[in-house]
Amino acid sequence: MTPQLTLNPIAESYLVAIGVAAVLLLLWFRLPLTAAISSKKRGILTAVHCSMLLVFLLVLLRPTLVYVTTTKQAATVILLFDRSRSMSVPDELNGLSRYDAMVRAVSQAGPRLKRLAGEVEVRAYAFDADTAPITLQDGLPALPARPEGSQTALGAALEDVLRIEAGKRVLAILLFSDGAQRALYPRDALPQPAAMRMKSLDQRLFAFRFGKARGAAEARDLALEDLSCPDRVFVKNELPLTVRMRAVGYAGQAVAVQLLYEIEPGKMEVVESQEVRISAPEERIPVRFRYVPETPGERKISVVVPPQPGEASVLNNEQITVVNVLEGGIRVLYLEGSLRVEQRFLRRSLDSSPDIQTDFLRPSAVPAGGDPNRLAERFRPGKYDVYVFGDIDSTYFRTEWLAELAETVSRGAGLLMLGGFQSFGAGGYAETPLADVLPVRLNRLERQEPGAPLRADLHIPGPLLFIPTDIGLQHFALTLAASPEESRRLWASLPPLDGANRLSGVKPGALVLAEDPQKNPLLAVQFYGNGRTAAFAADSSWRWWMHGEENIHKRFWRQLVLWLAGQDESRRPNVWIRPTQRRILLGETFEFEAGANDETGEPIPNAVLEGTIRLPDGRTENVAFANGEGRATARFRRTDQAGDYLLTVKAAIAGRELGTRETRLLVVTRDLEMDQPAADPTLLASLAATTDGELLPPEQLSELLDRLLARTKELEVPIVTRRTLWDTWPVLLLFTLLATAEWYLRKRWGLV
Repeated sequence: MTPQLTLNPIAESYLVAIGVAAVLLLLWFRLPLTAAISSKKRGILTAVHCSMLLVFLLVLLRPTLVYVTTTKQAATVILLFDRSRSMSVPDELNGLSRYDAMVRAVSQAGPRLKRLAGEVEVRAYAFDADTAPITLQDGLPALPARPEGSQTALGAALEDVLRIEAGKRVLAILLFSDGAQRALYPRDALPQPAAMRMKSLDQRLFAFRFGKARGAAEARDLALEDLSCPDRVFVKNELPLTVRMRAVGYAGQAVAVQLLYEIEPGKMEVVESQEVRISAPEERIPVRFRYVPETPGERKISVVVPPQPGEASVLNNEQITVVNVLEGGIRVLYLEGSLRVEQRFLRRSLDSSPDIQTDFLRPSAVPAGGDPNRLAERFRPGKYDVYVFGDIDSTYFRTEWLAELAETVSRGAGLLMLGGFQSFGAGGYAETPLADVLPVRLNRLERQEPGAPLRADLHIPGPLLFIPTDIGLQHFALTLAASPEESRRLWASLPPLDGANRLSGVKPGALVLAEDPQKNPLLAVQFYGNGRTAAFAADSSWRWWMHGEENIHKRFWRQLVLWLAGQDESRRPNVWIRPTQRRILLGETFEFEAGANDETGEPIPNAVLEGTIRLPDGRTENVAFANGEGRATARFRRTDQAGDYLLTVKAAIAGRELGTRETRLLVVTRDLEMDQPAADPTLLASLAATTDGELLPPEQLSELLDRLLARTKELEVPIVTRRTLWDTWPVLLLFTLLATAEWYLRKRWGLV
């Protein structure tokens, strides 16, 4: 560009510069010379003075030559291509696959891509579970021949690109994908945080969506989802299972759904089958099974729908898990008439014991006929180990049912009755078969009719201290410490109860384990045939929990239930394992807790745990535990093999082995990409909007490239170069020569 001459006078004023020059000129011409000289010499001297004045004026005006040139800043355009297997779904126009449609769109925009590559740096990447760079050949990316990736780690791919291209000016990121993120740990990062980072860096994302929200691959497909099943069940108890069958494209047909059970290790058999009719083109149908295991152990359970003609994928036709069938566990039936506070905390304490299964039931009102709650069946021998009656009136039960329960207790079951307005004699139990079973005397005159005003004579008002007797301190149910003295101290530290039922006394063979300060019995027990019974007159033990004595509350109720079930003498230290889930997808991380309990079921906090996992190929790897209070947690990430994983945990304390526990976990293969390969344009639109970008159809790729080419003009930056003409050495030298010449001439001509 042609340079321009600019002046920048001293003090930013031409008047100042001209005024200074005028003063100098006036001084030179007005001051008289000391001697007469010829006109020739005067002319020479005047010429020198004028030259000096011109140089001085040049310095005062400060002239500068300005050169303006332009340069283009470096910028990058990133192309990010999805090469996962879901891109092979043929749901584009004319039956093209998503991937082929993407390749065609990029090929058609080839000339513009080549022009863009001449203006800015174009970088290309392909992603599935990982992100890899792609070379550009004549402006076009060298895409893989087929999409074969097993995952779509969209969020991780955006994070990869941001990391690799950090520090560069990114003009735009062009994302080509179906938009559905399907990824496993550790590549399952969500894409939204990456989009927010792009927004903060002023990087815009332009997304091109391929595929339909419900693609052709889903036109005919059966898939089993959301298997719900308890991870443990007691022998000869019902095991309920629920699974959802997603049916697409099989309207009007009936398919068989089968339940398979591992009868013995490694041998699966069909134990139940249901025919499910599909009524709609797309439907999710719940399927429920109930199975009663006959033998203990860890068993596989599988729900299968056989492959159907035309199915897109058969890898989603099965759901499988592992169930721990327990022997020797305690089954408790807890009956309550109202949802009072006591039942909530009591159930919570019992549920904290892994070997106690509590079924809670609020029976229907007085049964006029039938047995909607199946109480006759529940009261039969072998169904439950312990029965707990809360505040529930005797009129909720038929006499023959309670007679059956009395027989069940005599054969070895346990029975516990809790205090309440409708408990003991107040509940009418004095005239039922349970009057002989309970350890306390019941009187029919104590009857508290339902709905009638409360009889104060049947209750002891609080606050009421719970004081163990000397016999009680020796009893298993009330043992809280190694010595009776320490147990007594712990019981004395508990807050008082709100009150209790006033009992008429205990039977001759019963033991009073606890009483109030006035010697009224609060807890009494006795043997009845081969069974055991207890009466707990209060209904506010929940106050112990609420005052921070949660562990004592749990321990007391657990030990009382163990005694009622006759398992107080058979308890040994045990090791336990609690996996968060027993069925893990290939590549996922599974987590579990483990610990050791003492004979009473209390955690052993200083137990040392060692764990190993046997992989499906037979190799064994160690597991590292993070210790907590009475339990330890661990994670295992190397689940790259499908099959059975056997987890073994050993516990020891001070070098003494406490026990060993094993459990099975399943790692299953599932095609993340083809299980539900529908596109997700909503996610792409959200990501683009976050960065102020756009979601565009593939046909607008060329138009977007034209817009980006136009934006390259914004990258041209003017560079201004200034060259001053007054503060250079030639000007200084000229002024010095002129001043020297003037002095020399004046000296020679005798003017000084």
